[in-house]
Amino acid sequence: MSTDYDPIKLKRVYDKTEKSDGIRLLADRLWPRGIKKSELEYDDWIKELCPSTELRKQWHNSTLSYAEFSKCYSQELDKQQPQLNKIASQLKDNRVTLISAVTDLEKSHLPTLKKHLLEALEEVSFGDATERASPVCYDGEQ
Repeated sequence: MSTDYDPIKLKRVYDKTEKSDGIRLLADRLWPRGIKKSELEYDDWIKELCPSTELRKQWHNSTLSYAEFSKCYSQELDKQQPQLNKIASQLKDNRVTLISAVTDLEKSHLPTLKKHLLEALEEVSFGDATERASPVCYDGEQ
């Protein structure tokens, strides 16, 4: 059994749909060019979790480095915790595939979104890490 299970896959919208994709979330602010809405197999369109129009334009115009883009996008995602938690709840029992029309999956918004979703999954699954596991283990401590 492999221990390299990754609950979130990244995939282009133009790639073949596979059963192992699980829940397919379209992670683009704009609808992908050349694809009819009736032809794309997806379960939800999470455009509110994609980079803002302003940030997307700055990235495409090369006014931001990838590191700057990722940092600004992270700041936008920090304000979207309820939506991230909703998807993280789905991750507890399902694989999720983020699909996008981007050419380079690894140099796009997807790795940053994936990172935030995995953090939300940890929070939803394990709660506040500062909580004590059980009072018995900490008997006598306040």
